[in-house]
Amino acid sequence: MNTVKVLKENMLFKGAEERIINILASIAETLSVPAETVIFAEGAPADALFVIVSGSVDVMKDTAEGKEVLIGELGAGDVLGIMSLFHKDNVEGNRLVTVKAKIPVELITITKDSFNKLVNNNIHAAYQVLLNITQYFVHTFNNPESLKEIIK
Repeated sequence: MNTVKVLKENMLFKGAEERIINILASIAETLSVPAETVIFAEGAPADALFVIVSGSVDVMKDTAEGKEVLIGELGAGDVLGIMSLFHKDNVEGNRLVTVKAKIPVELITITKDSFNKLVNNNIHAAYQVLLNITQYFVHTFNNPESLKEIIK
């Protein structure tokens, strides 16, 4: 998998400087997830952002009655857990949904710890990433169809 290419083409990082993409790729990890595997569960600590490279995932929410309900499906190019990078000391930092691989899934993940190291060691890169994330949210909120992408 070409992490640089995937990040460069992803809506979240589109337009970022090549140097910034390379830095992000250097802190990112790749993950292959078999079908039917839970990627993260509702209530678990939110500690990483995920970019879906290939495959699809089901997004589920627990009801008050304790039933798990399918609320959506995401696929290649979608991003999970953007806000997990910004929770301070895991305050209010638990996953709001369960995400499970519907079919085999390839992911790029950036952990909160890796992102924090980036922020502490390269403020310019961190600033550029934050600008991109802000633009991503502006785009998403101005296009209600893309609100499905904001899943924690």
